[in-house]
Amino acid sequence: MKKNTLIIFAFLLMFALGSCHSSKSISGQTMNNKQMLYQYKWYLSELDGKPYTFVGKNNETSWLLFTEGNPSKVSGYTACNNLMGSVEVTDENSMKFLPLATTKMFCPGNEEASLLKALSSVTAYNIADTQLVLSNGNAVVAKFNGVSPGMERLSGTWELNYISGPKISFEGLYPDKKPTVIFNFSAKILMGNTSCNGFSSKYTINGNQIYFADALKTMMFCEGGGEDTFLSMLKKVNRYTVNDNMLTFMMDDIAIMRFAKQTEETKNN
Repeated sequence: MKKNTLIIFAFLLMFALGSCHSSKSISGQTMNNKQMLYQYKWYLSELDGKPYTFVGKNNETSWLLFTEGNPSKVSGYTACNNLMGSVEVTDENSMKFLPLATTKMFCPGNEEASLLKALSSVTAYNIADTQLVLSNGNAVVAKFNGVSPGMERLSGTWELNYISGPKISFEGLYPDKKPTVIFNFSAKILMGNTSCNGFSSKYTINGNQIYFADALKTMMFCEGGGEDTFLSMLKKVNRYTVNDNMLTFMMDDIAIMRFAKQTEETKNN
């Protein structure tokens, strides 16, 4: 079942990103400020000119985190193994990764090897808005989306436990399986399950404001009104709050959806 779910997620990611055009140029003002590098966790969105959609354990995608030092330190995740090492960074936007170490879990496919090879070739970086671009000469090697510490609290799998609107009880809407959502920071989409179908929806975040585009979903027939209610309420969301292990989607000041963060214990129950 988990394998099938990952396949559905990957299909939806590729479908959602297929309409986006890859570009070697970065719009907006380039910020040549080394401090920006240390203010975000960077999720891989493009590798060698292609959208990056690979997900690993717990549906987590590849990321890097830089720590200031001399040389600076880098830690991260390849979507298979953890990585760590050092990186030389200058105020003139040059960058060189020193040999990186990884944990030793077996990785099917070549996604990890491709990422490590790309990082070893990096000679420069640029940051525009919250996008990090790593390059070798004039060639773009990889692009990353920056996620602030506040947004990082959205990571993980969230299970719906309250939804407003319908007269039918929550248990009546979702007698067997509750909807779940995951923020994919690499693709900037919300993905998950409506309780019946896998789905994905592009999101826009500005502070505590959040908006979701029309969802793409698989086409399994769904009994009852649970899926339609979930997708209808998702389109009304314009704000969110996160407190401890509780995520609340709101319409203005009214809570309309509430999710609990899943732990390994709750996933196994």
